[in-house]
Amino acid sequence: MNQPYYRHMDQAAATISNAAIRKALVGAIELHRTLDDVTKASVANIRDDKDLSPSGKTRKVRDVIGSRAWEVIKAQKIARRLAERIEEKRAELKLPEIEPTDSAGAILRMQVRSGQLAGKTNQELRALIPTMSPLYLQTILEAPQLIGADAHTVDVARTHAIELAYPGMTAKLESDRDAVNLLVNATAAVVNTFGELGELPNKTAIEGFLNERLADQRHIDADVERQITES
Repeated sequence: MNQPYYRHMDQAAATISNAAIRKALVGAIELHRTLDDVTKASVANIRDDKDLSPSGKTRKVRDVIGSRAWEVIKAQKIARRLAERIEEKRAELKLPEIEPTDSAGAILRMQVRSGQLAGKTNQELRALIPTMSPLYLQTILEAPQLIGADAHTVDVARTHAIELAYPGMTAKLESDRDAVNLLVNATAAVVNTFGELGELPNKTAIEGFLNERLADQRHIDADVERQITES
């Protein structure tokens, strides 16, 4: 068992402030430990059994790892939903709406659009965004196509607008993104170990095996959604 890896992951999990992500990561680490220790030992014993044919060994090994299929599937689903939830939370943040009857504001934005922002490249716009006021940010977000702002520039503008409207929220969302990326990578490592134990050669084979072992996953989906909702 790769003890340095697990020590590193334990330390990383302890620093995560988001309780739901931290809990999911701890669970993924423990599942990986179990596969890497208890399950691997059981698989080794089967491989050494002289009374079994090669195909018999494969069937028995896959029965052993198959008993853990639901845990692997649940870990994958939790990681996926937590990643989605971060983006959902960001999308739910409402920026101050532009008042359609505010003709003075519309004139100001038009002046900014045709003046200070006119002719700027996306790189130049992104460099200026951290210093922009809400008026300038609104001008970009209202009609990005009128100044040639691409999707990346619009995202940067929205991120800064969120920070102005919700101080500290951008840093929290980025911290949660980093944490969930760690969870996604840790879960992928679990899946890889699971596949190696079962001599499943690639991701397609692993997913096929998991779905065959647990064709009806509705109870897992419901449990995962409940955990995400409660977090």
